[in-house]
Amino acid sequence: MTEMAATKEDLHKLIDTTHDAQLLEEIFMILSSRKDYQEGSLWNGLSAEQKQQVLSSEGELEDQSAWLSHDEMLKRNSEWLR
Repeated sequence: MTEMAATKEDLHKLIDTTHDAQLLEEIFMILSSRKDYQEGSLWNGLSAEQKQQVLSSEGELEDQSAWLSHDEMLKRNSEWLR
């Protein structure tokens, strides 16, 4: 039995023994959304402006001088964290 066949068999067993309707619905939604997925479809669906914003944000991430420590972030946002 191939690894994929074994995984499918295990998944079928789990689904058959699950009594949680919400979980089954979530699994169904995940599998349904992936059925028609094509590599690169998210990126290809963006406008030129959106693509440029993503690329710009990547550059900002590389600038570690703009990063804040966890403690600094807590201090700056303390009024909303109460």
